[in-house]
Amino acid sequence: KLPNFVAITGTTSLGIAFFGKSEEKKSAENVENAGISENLATGKPKNFDLIVSNADELYDNYLIDNCYNILKKFENSQCSELLWRLARVVCEKGKLCKDQKERQKLILEAYEIVKKALENEDREGSFGAHKWYAILLDYVGEIEGNKSRIEKSFVKEHLEKALSIFEHDPTTWHILGLWHYSFANMGYATRMVAKAIFATPPASTYQEALHYFLKAEEISPGFYSTNTYYIGEVYEQGQKQEAIDAFKQSFRMPVVTSDDAVIHKKAYEKLKKYGVKDAEVV
Repeated sequence: KLPNFVAITGTTSLGIAFFGKSEEKKSAENVENAGISENLATGKPKNFDLIVSNADELYDNYLIDNCYNILKKFENSQCSELLWRLARVVCEKGKLCKDQKERQKLILEAYEIVKKALENEDREGSFGAHKWYAILLDYVGEIEGNKSRIEKSFVKEHLEKALSIFEHDPTTWHILGLWHYSFANMGYATRMVAKAIFATPPASTYQEALHYFLKAEEISPGFYSTNTYYIGEVYEQGQKQEAIDAFKQSFRMPVVTSDDAVIHKKAYEKLKKYGVKDAEVV
C-alpha cells in the first residue's frame, strides 16, 4: 500500500516476495531490450505495456531493487505512468534505508519525480501520479515537521482525484482513512498549530475514518495489516472487543515489508495492553 499524516505511521507497500532468483533474472531480461526512446505522440517508450507489466509485478512482489533497475532508465522520460512508478519504487528504497539522511534524500528525490509525473499526466488524468503525489507530499511534510505536514493537508484533494480516476484501489481508500483519522485524533498542541495556519482547520471524525478503512476492506479483504490495525484503533473509541479482534487479525497477517513488521509489533503491544495471552493470538 502508505504516509504519516500528522502523527501516524502508515504506508502503501503491498506484496509477497515469492520469486526465486531465476525468475528475478528472467523478469529483468524481459525488459532489457525494451528501449527508452519515446513515441512523440504518446510520450510512451517502445514496449510500454511490457515495461509496466514487469515493473508492477516486481513491485507487487516486493522485489524493489529489481523494479528500480527497470525504471531508473526512464528518469528523464516525459511519460507520467513510468515516472510515478519510478517515484513509488524510489520512495520504497528510501523507506528501507537504515541511514536517516539517505532515507530523506531518496524521499525527496521521489517527490521531485512524482511532481514531474503530475506535470505530464494526460487529459484523462493519472491515478497513480495523484496517489503517489499525496503519499510523498506527506512524507516530505514528515521530514520538514508538523507545521509543514499540516500545511500539506491538501493531500486529500489528490487522493480524491485519484479515486475519481480509479475508485477500486483499496490502498487509496486506506490512505484517505488515515487522513481522516489523523484529524479526528489530533492532539491539543497540534490543533493549535493548525488553527494558526488555517482560518478553519481541517477536521474529521473517527466514524468518517472507519468508513474509508472498511471501504478498503470491502474492495480487498485482508489486503493490508495496517488497514486492519487502524480499524482496531477506531474501535478502541468504544468497542473494546471489536478492537481486540481487529488487533488479533492484524497481528496474524504475514510480515513481508518493513511496514508490516512495525504494525505486527504495534498490534502485539495493543493485545498485551488488553491482557490477551499469547496462546490466544498465535
